[in-house]
Amino acid sequence: MRIFKLSKAFFLNDVREFSGFFWPFIFPLILFFILVSVFSGTSSNDSGIIFRLGIVKEEDFAGFGKILEQVIEKIQPEPFQITMFEDLDEAQKNLQLKKIDLVLRIPKGLNISMARVMLFSGSPAKIELYTLANSYESQIASKILQSILQQVDLEMSKQAILRSGGEYKVVDFIVKPIEGQRHSNQFHYPTYVFPAILLMSIMSGALFSLPLGLIYNREQAVNKRLYTTPTNSFDYLLSLGMSLFTSMVLSCVLIYVMGLAVYKISTLCLSIEFILKLLYSIAVCFSLGIVVASFCRKFTTALVITQIAYQILMFLGGFYFPVLNFNMPQLIKIVVRILPTTYLVENLRYSLGLHLYSFSQMEFWVIPGLWIIGSIVAFSLNFKRVMGYE
Repeated sequence: MRIFKLSKAFFLNDVREFSGFFWPFIFPLILFFILVSVFSGTSSNDSGIIFRLGIVKEEDFAGFGKILEQVIEKIQPEPFQITMFEDLDEAQKNLQLKKIDLVLRIPKGLNISMARVMLFSGSPAKIELYTLANSYESQIASKILQSILQQVDLEMSKQAILRSGGEYKVVDFIVKPIEGQRHSNQFHYPTYVFPAILLMSIMSGALFSLPLGLIYNREQAVNKRLYTTPTNSFDYLLSLGMSLFTSMVLSCVLIYVMGLAVYKISTLCLSIEFILKLLYSIAVCFSLGIVVASFCRKFTTALVITQIAYQILMFLGGFYFPVLNFNMPQLIKIVVRILPTTYLVENLRYSLGLHLYSFSQMEFWVIPGLWIIGSIVAFSLNFKRVMGYE
């Protein structure tokens, strides 16, 4: 019972201050939002933004319809890469699968409608645009195409007034959003970065709160005062570990809620396999924290070491970019292959159907496991000094 009471006291003491509440619970959500906002944007190349436009042409251009044909020729290859489709259903399926960003339908009778507008100021021609619902890229592509065609309207308006003296009526754009579909091979950046955010949150608690808390309490003689009570060193360590584990679980729950509710990440993250791998990752991260506490005698030294280790484990571990797929120096690649976080984040992504590296199942479990064993050995040899029990 006293272990639970002490664990509760540690937890409340940590979250009572703003920094103790902000870093484990708020910052991961902010980082999640920033990464998805930045890296889930429109695709681009060196020359500018490119959108993929599908065109369904139900009749060939003729007469005044040639004007529209000339416009379509001029908007490719930038800002639109154009794909022609035989029928509307095929184009819509490609739009739902995000193979294209927008569908332009050229309906039957468009040539006649444009002729009537030009010669007799007749009813406006109608063009259908199909966009993907809740897709920023699709909405932007639609607005750009409408803007281009509206510029053509202005020129046609001058011609209509000169020919008939009547009032020109612009083209009616009928925009029809349709719902997208998901398929197993589709890359979804929020799902890709989701394991990284979880591990970042877990690792920050294990690398900062655990070793820094142990060393600070030892330097301030908090441990010695605790040991004058019925609490021994094992009770103290277990209570601190339970407090940090509670904080990690709550942080993961918040990230789960944001990922599932806001970004619609893969529901495979709820599988038993994924959760077991996440618990294994927590154990590995705890081992990284205790190994720092084992070798650092002073608080200031531990603070520097944890900051450096945190950045290396996070960025070289491939949390946000597949580092091993880049052309990097061989020495860096060796370091990446040694780091446990490389295998932890890839193992979690593997459960979500994402395969960036060709690691074996043995590598996923054995290499992080070796870090656990090595950390436990180092911590055991320095247990009394780390816990201030000597």
